[in-house]
Parts: sequence; C-alpha cells; structure tokens
Amino acid sequence: MKPVKTIIMVTCFLLLPLTAPAEENKEELKAIEITATRTSIEEDNSASALTVITQEEIQQKQHMQVKDLLRDQAGIGVVNVGPMGGTVSVFMRGAGSQSTLVLIDGVQVKSNTTGGFDFSNLQMDNIERIEILRGPQSTLWGADAVGGVINIVTKRGKGKPTYSLTFEGGSFATFKETLASSGALGKFDYSGSASRTDSEGFSAFNEDLGGTEDDGYQNTTFSSRMGYNFLEDGRVELIGRYTKARSEFDGLNMAFVLSDSPNNILRNETFYFALPIEKSITSWWDAKVNTNFNYDNLDIIDSTLGNSKILSRTFTIDFQNNLSLGKYASAIFGFEHQVTNGYNNSNNIALENRSQGYYLQGRLNWNDRVLLNAGFRQDVNSRFDNQFTYKVEGAYQFKSWGTKLRTAYATGFRVPSLNEVLFPFFGNLNIQPEESKNWEVGFEQKLFRDRVTVGGNYFHTDFDNLIVFDFMTFIAQNIGKSTSKGIEAFANFKILDNLNLITNYTWNQATDNTDGSILPRRPRHTFSASLHHTWKDKLDTLITVNHRSKMVSGTGVVGERTIVRAALSYQVNKNWKLTARGENLLDEDYEESFQFGGQSISGYAGVVYSF
Repeated sequence: MKPVKTIIMVTCFLLLPLTAPAEENKEELKAIEITATRTSIEEDNSASALTVITQEEIQQKQHMQVKDLLRDQAGIGVVNVGPMGGTVSVFMRGAGSQSTLVLIDGVQVKSNTTGGFDFSNLQMDNIERIEILRGPQSTLWGADAVGGVINIVTKRGKGKPTYSLTFEGGSFATFKETLASSGALGKFDYSGSASRTDSEGFSAFNEDLGGTEDDGYQNTTFSSRMGYNFLEDGRVELIGRYTKARSEFDGLNMAFVLSDSPNNILRNETFYFALPIEKSITSWWDAKVNTNFNYDNLDIIDSTLGNSKILSRTFTIDFQNNLSLGKYASAIFGFEHQVTNGYNNSNNIALENRSQGYYLQGRLNWNDRVLLNAGFRQDVNSRFDNQFTYKVEGAYQFKSWGTKLRTAYATGFRVPSLNEVLFPFFGNLNIQPEESKNWEVGFEQKLFRDRVTVGGNYFHTDFDNLIVFDFMTFIAQNIGKSTSKGIEAFANFKILDNLNLITNYTWNQATDNTDGSILPRRPRHTFSASLHHTWKDKLDTLITVNHRSKMVSGTGVVGERTIVRAALSYQVNKNWKLTARGENLLDEDYEESFQFGGQSISGYAGVVYSF
C-alpha cells in the first residue's frame, strides 16, 4: 500500500505549479446575498457570524454529500457512523445535534421522532450554496436554532437551458450517475436533477475490532425548483426534493455489544415541497407566504431489537413581511404556524405538537458602516411552556482599514422530540425544553489589498436543561446547567491570482456544570486547511487537511485523527470535463465514532458532459 500512497501524494503536489500565476481576473464578482436572515443582504454587510459555501467551492471540493462540506467549517463538528448511509450528527458551537436548525429552500427538514436532521442521505445534487449562521437564531426561526442555522439553497435556473450528464466511480464499488438541467424561458425558470448512487461500502463496525461484513448503500434523489415571475415584481415557486435510500448497518447483538450485523437494513423515503409566493404590496412593503410540507418514512429491519416503521411529518405556513423604513432602516415581522407529528409503530407511540410563532426584527444600516439588528419572538406551544426569545447584534466597519468589529447577545430554545418524551426505556415524560443564552464578539480584517483576510469569534453559551442521552441509564434527561465556550478563527490567503489557501480553526470547551465533565462528541480542537490552484481555467486542483482532536464518544473515547484528501478536474473543452479525487490519502486508521471505523484510502474518477 505504501507505494500507492507515495504515487498519489507525489501526483497531487505535481499538480500544484506554484510558479506560474494566472492572468489577473478583472471581472468584478457579484456580492453574495444571504437568505438565512429572512432578508436578502450582502455577505459583507451582515452583523452575524456567517459562512457561505458557494457553488464554486462546491464544484472544487467534489464531495458527494453535504456532510463532508460541513466538516471543514469553523464551529461545526460532524460525526458519522461508518460508510455512506451511516447516521450523521452535526454539532454547532457545542450545542446538541438536535439543536441546529436545518433548512432546505426554507423547509425545516428535521425528524420529529429523533429531533434532528440526519445528513446521511443528503446528496450535493442541484445545490447552489450553503449558508451557515452560527449562534442562536430562535428570534427568526423559533425552536431548534440554538447552535445556529444551516440553510441549503438549491439552484435557480437562468439563461439559456443547459443539460449535463455526470458519471463517477471508484473505491468500495461506488458509482453515481446524475442528469441535470436548468435555464429560463421568458418569465419561467427551472432547475432539476436526478441521480442514483450505489456503493458496497465497508464495515461500519471497526475492522480492527473484528468487523468484516461490508455495509452497502443505495440512494435515488430527484430535485426540482421551478419559478414564474408575474406582475413585474411578483414571483411564485414550486420547490421539491425526493430521496429514497437503502443502507445496511451494524448494531447491537443479543449481548448488547456492537458487532457485525449482516441482516440490519434501513429503508428511508423522504420528500419535501414548498410553495413560496412573494409580491410587493407597496414601494416599501414586500410580502411573502411560504407553505411547505416535509415527510420522512423510515423502515428499520433490526435482527436484534426488532423491526419498526417510523413516520415524521411537518406542515408549516409562514407569512413574512419586509418593510423599508427609509434610507437606513428596515424591519421584518411575521407569523408562523406549524404542525409536527411523529409515529413509531413498533411501540405504538405517537405525538403531535402545534405551535405559533410571532416575530419582529428591526435592522439599521448606516452607509454600510454601522450595522444593527434587534428583534424578538413569541412562540406558543401546545405541549410545553411558551417561549420568548430575543437577539441584539451589531457591527461597525472601518472601510478605510478593511476592519469589521461585531458583537451579539441572543437567546434560544429547543423542544424535546417524540423519542425524548415517550420512547420506551429511553423517553422521559418529565423532560423540559432546553434554553440557551449566548454572547459573542468577533472581528474581520482585510490586508494587502484584500489578498489576506483574517478573523475570529469568541462565543460563550449557557444552557439550561440541556437535553442529553445518558449512556449509563440509557434515558434522555436534562442535565441542569452546562456551558459551551470557544474560539472560531479563519485566515484566507490569495498567494497568487490562481493560488488560494483557506484555513479554519475551532477551540471548543463544552462541559456539564454539575460535575465538570466534557460533553460527548465535542472535540476540543478542529482544524482544516485547503490549498486551491487553477491553471488557464482548465486544470483545477485542491488539497485539504482536516484534523480533529480526541473526544468522548458513547461509552469510550476516540483518538485524534488527521485526514488528507485531494480533488482535481480538467476542462477538456466546453462540453467535457474530467474529475478525480482521493480520500484519506495517508490511509489514517481512525474512528469517527466509538467502535465505528473510518474510511480507508480510496480513489474516485468521473466525467461530466455538458451541452
């Protein structure tokens, strides 16, 4: 194996010629507009701790699944169990995996039974960008936005219709085929994709502990976004995504010890649709109504614990109003009605929750220098106590210095899931919503004519009634008070016009204040660095290093690990592009979760035909 690793590494570095700068790109880049804040603002004029993963970055990194893109971001921890199809948990700023709100095209896509969103089946198909808003966002989005919001936006068609066919194959007998098209025809625009992924995988149960049986995976995904512009400034869209997946998994044997389980299967079927309609009422008042529905059906075939069928459904209607209050001020106010329910037939348990949220936020932007946001929200809940949340944040930009200083204070909350309330031998009828208070300060500095950008945030979050799974009692419980504090830092370097280095570092200390113990699956340190190079707009290469320190996981501890990967693409002509990537190039032997193995060295290659 060592000669193979050497060849791959030498090849990757040879593809990074550092001595030939590209011609200067004089085209002015269009500012990115952010929608996770419920209003379209330019990224540079946001007072929030914000990261945007653009379509260009998505194409450069060539990841199959969204979870892998999130792994390199500051303030985010990603824990996956085994190969593709294994359960994926995302932790933001030390909050629980159920405490990060995930939106896809404005649809809240969590499971009402587990309380969180499992990224294991979310492919990169038809995704335009990903917005990561760190810190409590309950003022605008209600429950679950304690750690922050991950807002995934699909592509909006524009220009002449285009089509593409993509094929990729590689290690673990992995193959993916994708058909996509997008464009505009007069007032109508569309984008859509269909894909199929198959992989034999590897053993989720760590092979060093005796795992031998591969856990396979299949995924079929359809994604579509259609829009129609009417009456000059009106727009209506129909957005939907359907995924059907099958994955094999390793679980507990009759002695309740993790082991190979060749007969354990998960069958998951999910879809969502959204019908947002927006129109200007007056020159200073824009209204938007978003009606959406999310459905999740999970069939579990477990040779030890028995079979079960789990349903989760969420219906939401949101009426939002954006007001322009003169040259410098604006406001957002609205109403959200949501019905969530979940059902597990194996235990015949079901739960429905109805909630209404009333929100208001004011925004001040004085000459792109003084940026102030303040707002509050009242949530009325049918099962738990009503919640009042608020947020105040501000930033000042020293334009001549390229400096931005920011600060924020916010509160948030999360409602317990069906499993945390009713699931046999796990649920707790007395469990209460968790609440949080967060304060933070941060800065951003641009240097050397914007060729270098550095920045960082310090955050401190206090949790009341944080909901955790107790691995000693196997019961969900509130642990009273806990604290998560940390530093998020980044530095981006434009070394040459065609060579960039992006780095992210996070230090996080998340503890139970009762006994001072470290909360599980929250590593103290994470770091990533990506070196990206382009050559004559044809050859595109990327090398990424991702490091995570040791952490508590389940009933044990997983050690630190460092993963190196590379991706390259070559644009043969306007129609054909070749791609290749290598994962875990140093063949690191590691666990991402206790007793679950990580991916060994692997390689993939593909071709894209566009017309």
